[in-house]
Amino acid sequence: DGASIRAGVLDRGSSDEATVCWLPGGADDPPGLRLALGEPSRLRPAERPRIDLLLAMPRPLQFGRLLPMVASLGVGTVYVTAAAKTEKSFFSSHLLREDQAAQQQLRAALVEGLAQAGDTAVPRVVVDRRLRSLLRDRLPQYGRRLVAHPRREGRDARTVGEALSGLASSPAAIDAGEGQDGAGSGPRVLLAVGPEGGWDEPAELELLREHGFEEVTLGSRTLRTDVAVVSLLSVAHASLG
Repeated sequence: DGASIRAGVLDRGSSDEATVCWLPGGADDPPGLRLALGEPSRLRPAERPRIDLLLAMPRPLQFGRLLPMVASLGVGTVYVTAAAKTEKSFFSSHLLREDQAAQQQLRAALVEGLAQAGDTAVPRVVVDRRLRSLLRDRLPQYGRRLVAHPRREGRDARTVGEALSGLASSPAAIDAGEGQDGAGSGPRVLLAVGPEGGWDEPAELELLREHGFEEVTLGSRTLRTDVAVVSLLSVAHASLG
């Protein structure tokens, strides 16, 4: 009774001094637990992670498993799109439907990852099957735009760490504009991860380069989408500090 725990409010902030008390109840009220977060002004503000993810839609089951992972690692926005090697049937995932039940399931998967990480900033999910129009019309400004692709002979590509070296490492406040720098924040980063067969060569890679993306690599191996995303986000966050 009265024990302190860490708790928070989604998209608002968290506190390490929340208290849990047992209420015995009364004639008209059942017994139960009461969680008190304290004064709202004392909540630690939720911080929007500086990295956003542009993801070619993977297999639906893989997409469902990936959502808690990316939320746990930390992303601000996930842009879901189609690539040349993306099967149209992948967009039949129940998590991409617009009805309330599907949106609740999508949010629940993200919140599962946040709970693991002790975070409260729920990632936004933006779905646009048209890669070209997404790149042209819907992306905000970024300090770095990186596209991941397996290393090929005769083509130079830096690692994620090399591409992000020198960027400041202060987080952006959650109320900063999407993709924009908040007060005292460092430049935001957009990381593009293609389908398991890789981005189409040369058409999609050239399109991405035309929109300011620099090619980066984890090596010559072609990885599963979930392995590539987790590895790239981990390296990117470690590089930003």
